[in-house]
Amino acid sequence: MEMRVLYGTVFVMVMGGIVGGCTSSSLSNMESLPVSGNNYVYRGINFGPDRNEAFRAGVVDACRTADGDYTKDHERFNHDISYRSGWENGRLRCKGQQ
Repeated sequence: MEMRVLYGTVFVMVMGGIVGGCTSSSLSNMESLPVSGNNYVYRGINFGPDRNEAFRAGVVDACRTADGDYTKDHERFNHDISYRSGWENGRLRCKGQQ
């Protein structure tokens, strides 16, 4: 019985830390971390390391879309997972900058 309470307490503490740590202020703090290595940074947003050309093209198109100029290569979006991932990631992150 005591172990069950202990595990429950630990679970609540861990989940509280995870959920509590996912605030917009913590996300903006992550974006301001120093850029190192081969990270792809566009418009001051760090999209992480090892991003291929298709991902980068998706980010650029998505950020244009976030600015109000709808830009998407539909053929590429439907068939290239890297472009799609870049577009979706870029749309969310660039939209958050406005």
